[in-house]
Amino acid sequence: MSNSIIELSNIKVYFQQHQSLIKAIDDVSLTVDQGDIYGVVGYSGAGKSTLVRVINLLQEPTAGKVTVNNDIFFSKNEQSIQRIDKKDLRTKRRKIGMIFQHFNLLNEQTAIQNVEFALKHSSLNEKQRQKKAEHLLELVDLTEQKNHFPAQLSGGQQQRVAIARALANDPEILISDEATSALDPKNTNQILDLLKSLNQKLGLTIVLITHEMAAVKRIANKVAVMEQGKIIERGNLIDIFTNAKEPLTQELVGAQNASRTAIKLLQNYELTENEEIYHLVYSGKSIQEPLTTRLFEKFNVETSIIYGNVDLLKEKPIGTLYVILHGENKARQQAKQYLLSHGVLAEKLETEAV
Repeated sequence: MSNSIIELSNIKVYFQQHQSLIKAIDDVSLTVDQGDIYGVVGYSGAGKSTLVRVINLLQEPTAGKVTVNNDIFFSKNEQSIQRIDKKDLRTKRRKIGMIFQHFNLLNEQTAIQNVEFALKHSSLNEKQRQKKAEHLLELVDLTEQKNHFPAQLSGGQQQRVAIARALANDPEILISDEATSALDPKNTNQILDLLKSLNQKLGLTIVLITHEMAAVKRIANKVAVMEQGKIIERGNLIDIFTNAKEPLTQELVGAQNASRTAIKLLQNYELTENEEIYHLVYSGKSIQEPLTTRLFEKFNVETSIIYGNVDLLKEKPIGTLYVILHGENKARQQAKQYLLSHGVLAEKLETEAV
């Protein structure tokens, strides 16, 4: 049985603007599994926000199928159209919380009143609503500020109120649409860590819309990269960061910058016929093993390190090296296969291509 909680199939969102047809979303499919923190990343205008608004039909697609928690919200093709009943949609939308860049708090209401406001259509009485709002504010570490007005709160605290409000109806899904874009780095990291904590404590599935790869890197387990209304690359976090294929993805994860740095360091170095530049990515046990030293012992291949970095992805160290391998052609190929057999990604780098 599928573990997916969100399935977007062949989604198209087209707009007519004067004489032009704008393809905001151009035949995109996306599956989010229960418990994922799924990052959807790209620059402004890529279609990220439009795509996630399709999940709860705040944006109705031109075509495609939207399934949330095994319920078909919308389905349209050339032959037929199916829509969920409006009353049912209102009910099911309560299971999809949303937070945004702008906190959209009621300025004349205190923090706890802002949270209680989201419960006004619930079956809870006034005392129960207050108790639940207090619990939610405790969950986001704002108990002491519950009677403060938005103007008395920092940006990070206001976003915490917005998160507590989004959790009021016990959602199974939380959509974060550029929710940290207006915050400073410290508050950004605190909000991201809070989202990760809620994901773990509540089993909350989170769709994280952002143009900042650092946000995805901090908490996501899966990533989709969007450009011009299409998903151009997707995968788990480690694969995307260590083996990005598309130029935009490489730019977003910083791979292009690392390559350029390595090439710049080599700009006055002339490779001989027995030398090649390699990009090595290693993790897990391989990060602790002296693999490059063993290349000389086993194959008489010397390794010169040009540029290196170690990063932490999902609490797992990931190392990147740019090296020159010196040795006979056959020996270099044997060395490459040895690295691959030990879980090291080894990709020959063409200097002319960078």
